[in-house]
Amino acid sequence: MTDFLLEWLASHEGPLAYLVLGLAAALEYVLPPLPGDTITLFGVFLSGSAGYSPVLVYLAIDAGSVAGGLLAYAAGRAIDPDAPPRWLAGRRTRMALTEVRLRFARHGAMYLVINRFVPALRAFFFVGAGLARIPVSRVALWGAVSASLWNALLFGVGWALGGSWQRLTALASTYAWVALGVAGVTFVALAFVVRARLREAGKREPRDEVLPGAPED
Repeated sequence: MTDFLLEWLASHEGPLAYLVLGLAAALEYVLPPLPGDTITLFGVFLSGSAGYSPVLVYLAIDAGSVAGGLLAYAAGRAIDPDAPPRWLAGRRTRMALTEVRLRFARHGAMYLVINRFVPALRAFFFVGAGLARIPVSRVALWGAVSASLWNALLFGVGWALGGSWQRLTALASTYAWVALGVAGVTFVALAFVVRARLREAGKREPRDEVLPGAPED
């Protein structure tokens, strides 16, 4: 499917092609298995080798990234932290959600700015922003900043490599593995911190015990 789409893009420069690039960038936030990065990279490649407008490619993937992020944000916003669905209603899960909300309330802008630089996990940054009830205008702003910086980096690297598709994909693949490794280590470290805090909070919670000499209901 991906190969077919890349072949189609290579021979169909025009409004529909730019729309497809934008949709690919957006759907990556809704369907993370979708190879949105590959299609975005190909758009960068086409802007230097197949007559595509660099400006239109840049704007298309920027707009798509922001739109996809806002869809993920809406999913997080739809969850009521005070009355979560049953699959999120466990005590520890609710405490974890509270921790996420607190972290995003303090550092939401930073998380949203780095989201585009973390492959495969980008959508979760926007879900967290939705849980924390960060205003949609701020989410759109910082999401746009992230997308603009990331896409500018892609264009810069693409042009530095002389428009070589093989070298561009090889470098992107290496970066993705390194970034995922760093993200994985960071996630594990944060998980230990959150788990420790949940245990500490659990020990401090009052238990429903009847004190000696206290009247019973």
